[in-house]
Amino acid sequence: MRIITILCLWACLATSCTKEIEGSYTDDSRIYFEYLFQDPNYYGTRLIIRDSLIVSLGKLDKEIESYEVKIPLKLLGLPLTTERQYKVHVLEAGTVLKGKTTAQENIHYLPLKESYQFRKDEWTDTLKVTVLRSALNTSFTAKESKTLMLGLEETADLKLGMRDGWEIKMSINNFLEKPSWWREGGLGYYHPEKYRILLLFETEEFYASVDILNNAKRYIAAMKSYLEDHVVIDEETGKRVGFDSLIDL
Repeated sequence: MRIITILCLWACLATSCTKEIEGSYTDDSRIYFEYLFQDPNYYGTRLIIRDSLIVSLGKLDKEIESYEVKIPLKLLGLPLTTERQYKVHVLEAGTVLKGKTTAQENIHYLPLKESYQFRKDEWTDTLKVTVLRSALNTSFTAKESKTLMLGLEETADLKLGMRDGWEIKMSINNFLEKPSWWREGGLGYYHPEKYRILLLFETEEFYASVDILNNAKRYIAAMKSYLEDHVVIDEETGKRVGFDSLIDL
């Protein structure tokens, strides 16, 4: 989204957890997880590899009860001439990655399939996992998060690729998480309702209503005005959300 791009450029961003790619294939076709993530420290395209991802369901409309997470897979070797079978299972705890599964099947995610098909004529494919939100706490204060550790399983069709890509860690939450680009120096203290207000301005009408170039200051000024003109309530405390602090009514 345009607003996130603008605010990312304005903020000094935290670095991301990355992993190094080492090794090569020498024999059979092999697969591994490779989740590419845009480095937030760069305006231009610069992809880094992450071994974990955060699924924050708090951004979704309240009526949406589930979400399909797409996890990239990559092939070592020549593209397949026919589809081949691979398997993924839920790990109690990671062996390559740190972490234990706390998410529960049919409560926080739908069961995985017995097997999946890696498509032919391609070097990449996508594993799709459906996560559920109704049992997750929406409280930003509580910050409840459930972990799902997934591991690839070798089959007769496909071996495993680089060890760093054998597993992937998924953290699932249902609150509007503080984005990495949020800095109190310009945006004030973080509150989910303030973030939602910023997202309201991601419209063409908002861009057309001003004559200056798009920049972070426009969003900050618009959020301040909105909080002054509207009574926004913090559901957990019953206080009014102000730009600098929560306000007693």
